Amino acid sequence: MPEEKRMIESYEVKHALQLASGEVVLAEDMAAAEPYMVCDCNRDNPFSMDVYTNISVSADYLEVMHEFLRRAAMRVSFIEAERSQRGVTHIPLTADDCITGSHREHYKDRLVVIKPETLTPSARTADRQLLLALSGNGCSPDARGTAVFCKNLFTGETARWERFDVAGIIDPAKMPSWAAEKLAALQKPVEKESVLARLDAAKKDAERDNPAPKEHRSKGLEL
Repeated sequence: MPEEKRMIESYEVKHALQLASGEVVLAEDMAAAEPYMVCDCNRDNPFSMDVYTNISVSADYLEVMHEFLRRAAMRVSFIEAERSQRGVTHIPLTADDCITGSHREHYKDRLVVIKPETLTPSARTADRQLLLALSGNGCSPDARGTAVFCKNLFTGETARWERFDVAGIIDPAKMPSWAAEKLAALQKPVEKESVLARLDAAKKDAERDNPAPKEHRSKGLEL
């Protein structure tokens, strides 16, 4: 069965590079007056739908290819800077970095490793693989559901993964030093303000916003 063509309206996608949080796309429609298109694509929305932005078309293929390569180079530079800032290498984590047999354990509140093959090549780094498992039926090895909701140590963002995407629980002896610091920060309890403190603060706010009327003394003769 022939593979279904990827289309952007009447333009057929010819090249797509997944870098950083999205794609750089080059497409063509030979029936159009300007048959070559370059654009960006991301799926950062609740339905994970393709959203195309920064669309540019031209009749000159080399012009569009130059723009395609320029955008790709910009994304590569961004990834390199991000890795440098976070102190991570290009070497991905694998099942060998996990506790032996941990793929059969419960994942809730554990630091799990996402299998590198489930990620795009540029995202196969520890900062995107080490996630804190929070909830989901997939946390349990015996559940029928497979969803595991995890939090990223660097961004704090929560995303859904499937249990079969997880290689296991990270071996503490092989966990990067930055991961321990980030995990401790995420798990630090948030101090809750007492009820009396909130009432006192509300009273002060009300007094500030609605000051009591000043007392006016009569100017009559004093005896």
